Order: sequence, then structure tokens, then C-alpha cells
Amino acid sequence: MTENSPPTTSIEELRQNEWRLLLVYLYYRLLLALSLVTAFFLNTSNTRSPGDDDSLYAATAVTYLVLSILNLLIARQHIGRIGVQVGIVILIDIISIALLEYANGESNTNLTILLVVTVAAGSILVKGKLATFFASIATLAVIYKQLLSAALQQHFQQEDFLQSAFIGIAFFATSILAQQIANRLRASAELAGRQAEDLANLEELNHLIIQRMRTGIIVADLKEKVVLINDSCWKIFGMPLITKNTEVEHISPDLAKQLRDWRKDPCVRSKPFRSHISGPEVQANFTLMESNEHSNALIFVDDNTRMAQQAQQLKLASLGGLTASIAHEIRNPLGAISHASQLLQESEALNRGDLRLAEIVHQHCIRMNKVIENVLQLSRRKQAEPELLNMVDWIQSFIADFESTQTERCDIHFTGNNPDLMFRIDTSQIQQVLTNLFQNGLRYSYQNTGQQTLNVVASFSIQTEQPTLDIIDNGPGIPPDRRDKIFEPFYTSEKSGTGLGLYIARELCEANQARLDYVPTKTGSCFRITFSHPARIVTI
Repeated sequence: MTENSPPTTSIEELRQNEWRLLLVYLYYRLLLALSLVTAFFLNTSNTRSPGDDDSLYAATAVTYLVLSILNLLIARQHIGRIGVQVGIVILIDIISIALLEYANGESNTNLTILLVVTVAAGSILVKGKLATFFASIATLAVIYKQLLSAALQQHFQQEDFLQSAFIGIAFFATSILAQQIANRLRASAELAGRQAEDLANLEELNHLIIQRMRTGIIVADLKEKVVLINDSCWKIFGMPLITKNTEVEHISPDLAKQLRDWRKDPCVRSKPFRSHISGPEVQANFTLMESNEHSNALIFVDDNTRMAQQAQQLKLASLGGLTASIAHEIRNPLGAISHASQLLQESEALNRGDLRLAEIVHQHCIRMNKVIENVLQLSRRKQAEPELLNMVDWIQSFIADFESTQTERCDIHFTGNNPDLMFRIDTSQIQQVLTNLFQNGLRYSYQNTGQQTLNVVASFSIQTEQPTLDIIDNGPGIPPDRRDKIFEPFYTSEKSGTGLGLYIARELCEANQARLDYVPTKTGSCFRITFSHPARIVTI
């Protein structure tokens, strides 16, 4: 499409407008035909003038009425080209009005003035030489009628021909003026059409940009009803049902509370919160669409996952330098203490109580060394090298390998209903994550039921369009007051634990643009890994 050519939709609108103008004129001529027929049949014979041809007048009026109805029906169906329709209609009007004027004889009805309306209408409905042609035909019709009347009456009057000449000039002047007005109207309509098309395209582009933005956007009115929500925000909040009267409270109570607090005090900084129980952590920012406190609120909802991943990289970089110092300053003295405790245990001079103390020192040295090893492993972890794999096949293979390495019998039940489910992950890192989660799940299941059982479910989340993996145990579950702490470093409920297992597991997931969450269940616990979209390339 070139810059000077009107858009397709504008051309179509212009054509529709031309058909509407034609229909307006057709309704006018139908009303005119009805008036002429009605006036003729209601007129008494004593009011007729000499020279009137009643039969010709009646036939012409009735025929004109029938043709008016027929033309209107055809035009309403948009049959044929509008230029042809206009040409036929105008010619019928010129001929019919000229015949009616001739049939009137010497009566002073002066129906010729109606031809001015016909010429003006024809000049508006068509463009170019055809409009001038209508004026020429109307002029010839008037002159021919005058000549025919003079020939039949054998009576020539110069005033009548002079009047016909002035009428012809009026036809041409009307045609020229109507064409100029019509051309200006068409130019204005085309310009308005282009502007409307540009506005429509701009609105569509804005709508597309808003819908494709990764930042969630919500527009809420003063009653906290949702005016607009884009796809990203809809998916972030778990794809809730949105209707015309949906309130922000229905989407997220936390978001509604922050919106109310912000309206009271715009300087209040919102805090991150969970979009839903298994959703990502999000940050909401508010602003007014207009500089008016009564205007709609524009809410930007950002997923903190990417920012958390970037923060983690900075954290790991700092941790690397710190752990290098720890390895140098702590491991050597710790090794000396461990070695000394082993030598004390071999001494025959120590009694049983002292040997127990030496054993405690050695056990805690081993535990401290394990903590240092875990921290060093985390800081020295290589960059993720993701691969695109079939999730069902890979998980089944991993479970088989895991079960073969267990000294005691364990029952791991796997469910994967989508054999084509793909995920993109670093296999060495996900192995470490799943090993930790499987061992924890089997241990807590055994403590609660006496059996090492585990349920593993691979599925595809329609809400986020991402593959997920649930590791569900039959343990006692995690109390609500501890759920926010389980991923913190060095937090553990086991006496011999280091408190770094789940922390490292979440760090490894985030390094692969995945997310590890705890999802409470009625029985046991569920740890859900939400992987990145398989089409996304992980680059961190």
C-alpha cells in the first residue's frame, strides 16, 4: 500500500457512503413520484388548463412511480456498479420530468425547476464528465420541449427560448458548483478515512504491543473494577475468569490491598508478593492515566524472576570471592582440629568420657567441612549448559538410575500423560536438584508411613505455558509458619543437616531459568519445578 492511496477499508467506506447518498436521493424521488401521482388524481377536471395531455401525464407519472420503486429495490441490494445505477436514475428523472412538463401544456406548474435538483444530485453522485453530461441532457430536454410546444402551437415566442437558455445556464452552473462541493466532500471523506484507518492501525498496534509485553498491565477504575488486562498479567495471576464487572480483589487480594494503600498515599512503595500459591513473585507499580486523582489507575506487574536471576549472579560472584577466603582461612585450621581429634581418639590414656568428647569434635569438623564444600560447590558451579530433552523419557531414565543406587527398597511412581513434553535444562544440575528432592521426600515418607514412597508428576501448565514437575511425598508436611524459611540457607529441622540442600536446589533451578516452589497439599508435601518455555534459550 502506497502512501497516497487510501486504505482498503477507507475505499470500502467511501463506496458505502456513495450508496447511502444514492438511497437518500431514491427515497426523495419516490416521494416526488407519489406526490405527482396523488396530485394528478386528486385534481379536478375544471382546474386543468388548455393543452394539457392528461393521458400522457398519467402514464408518465405512474411509470415514474413504478421505476422509482424498482430503482430503490435494486439499489438497496447494491446490485451492479453505482455509476451505472446513477446514470440510469438521472436519465429517467430528466426524461420523466420533461414529459410531465410537456404534458402540462400551458399550466403554470413549472416542473422544470425539479431538473435543477436532479442535475445537482447527479453531479454529487458521479465524478467527471458524466456530471456535465447530465446538465447537457437536461438543457437539451428543456429546449426540445420548448421547440416541440412551439411547433405544435405554431406559435414562437422569443421570451420562452430566452428563459430556456437561462435555465440551461442554471443547469451547468448547478452542475459545476455541485461537482466542486462534492469533490471537496470526497477529499474530506478520504482524508477522514485515512486518519480513521491510521488511528485504527495505531490502536491495533498499541493493543498488540500491550498484549505481547512481558510486563503485566492492568487498568482499574475508581471502583477497582478491571477495565483492561493484558495476556501476560492474566497468566501471571493464574488465568482467572475475567468479566465486565471483575474486580482487582478477584484477581489478587494482595494487589487490591496495595492499590488501596497507593491511592491513600502515592509515596508508599509496594512490596513483592506471590501472584498465587504456586506463581512467581511479582512487584506492582502504580500510576494515574491522567493527572487527576479520579482517573483510572494503571498497574504494572513485573515478574521478579529475571531480576532475581541477575541478583543471584551478582551474589554468586561475591560468594566466590568470599568462599575462596573461607577455604584458605578456615579449612586448614579445621583440618588440623579434625586430625588432632582423630589422634586423641587413638590415645589409650583417655577415658571413655574424653573419647566421647574427641568424637564430638571430629563429627562437628566433618559437618563444618561439608558446609564449606557445599558453599564452594555453589560458588564454583559452572554456567548452565541447557539441552532440549524429552521430559518423560529423561525422568523415567533418571528414576531408574536413582532406584538402582538406593540400598533400601523405594517405590517411586511416575505419571507423564504427554509423551511429547519437552524441557530445556542442564542435565547435571537437574540431577543434583532431583537427587536432593527425592532423598528428602523418601526420608519424610518413611518417617510418617514407614515406607519410602514418592509420586512424580510431569505436566504442562496451561496458565504459564511452561512444563512442570511435581515431587510429592507422603510425609507430615511443612507447617505454615516454616514454609517461608525452608529455602533460606542454613535453615534445617534435622540435627545432622546443613540447611543448604533446598537452598542449593533453588539456586540451581534459577540458574536454568526454572523455579522451585513448595505447594502445600492435603497429605504430604509437594515441591514443584516450573521450567522455562522449551523454545526459550537459557543464556545467563
